[in-house]
Amino acid sequence: MRRADLHVHTHASSDASFDPEEVFSIAMARGLTAVTFSDHDTIDSIAEGQRLSTIYDVTFLPGIEITSSWRGIPAHVLGFFRDGPLPSLEGFLADEIWSVRRRYSVALLEYLQGKGTKVTIAEYDAEVKAQEHSESTALYRLLLKKGVVSNQKEFMALREESGVRVLHPPVPEVIPAIHEAGGIAVVAHPGHDTGVVFTFDEENIAALADEGLDGVEVFHPAHTEAQEDEYVRISDRLGLVKTGGSDMHIPRPEPQKMVGGTYCDWDGVLQYLEG
Repeated sequence: MRRADLHVHTHASSDASFDPEEVFSIAMARGLTAVTFSDHDTIDSIAEGQRLSTIYDVTFLPGIEITSSWRGIPAHVLGFFRDGPLPSLEGFLADEIWSVRRRYSVALLEYLQGKGTKVTIAEYDAEVKAQEHSESTALYRLLLKKGVVSNQKEFMALREESGVRVLHPPVPEVIPAIHEAGGIAVVAHPGHDTGVVFTFDEENIAALADEGLDGVEVFHPAHTEAQEDEYVRISDRLGLVKTGGSDMHIPRPEPQKMVGGTYCDWDGVLQYLEG
């Protein structure tokens, strides 16, 4: 099997720390055939990934992880684009995702202000406008500068502590947006039972398949072997492509959460993309 890690986050994601070249270096050292940058609601690292693929002996499949919702609960959808996304994707992100991000950021800032933290919405807007970093990282960068958090781990803990929740576009709206941008849509970590994101069973995956879903992220560090077997069965029954990846964000002691630690069959994905 030619192995591919199709779920890796770079520092374009607010909760991740790896430089794109670090990812490629690790991927090549571990003998991966292909890798995908699937950053949260941004494609800012894709151009760099395409450049690095000409230097390293690793194929790059452009991707994204779009924050969504299903039946009133947060969910994530992976988009994969053989030659990179068409411009329509950025329009969708701006209209349907980034506007929600601003509402979330404002709500979190108001939570901090209520606790006496001196940080303003105007400062957040200035950080976004500066465009020194991906807009998706603006809130994290601001809180880092203000000394509210010192690393991604503290930022993630703050988000959970705040209890702030906003609903993003439902999965059936995200799927056609990915298709219109030239990609395929895959439900991310369907069995990741955190109590925060939706856990997908066969009924729900079948419902999304009727909406045009292309695949299931079968292989993920949060899945048990029994879950993987079940998602393989469901995918095969519904004719969905099977993807997988480490979902790497920051250095972890668990090998399955690092580049190449969790993977899928590249040739199976490639056949679907080219079909």
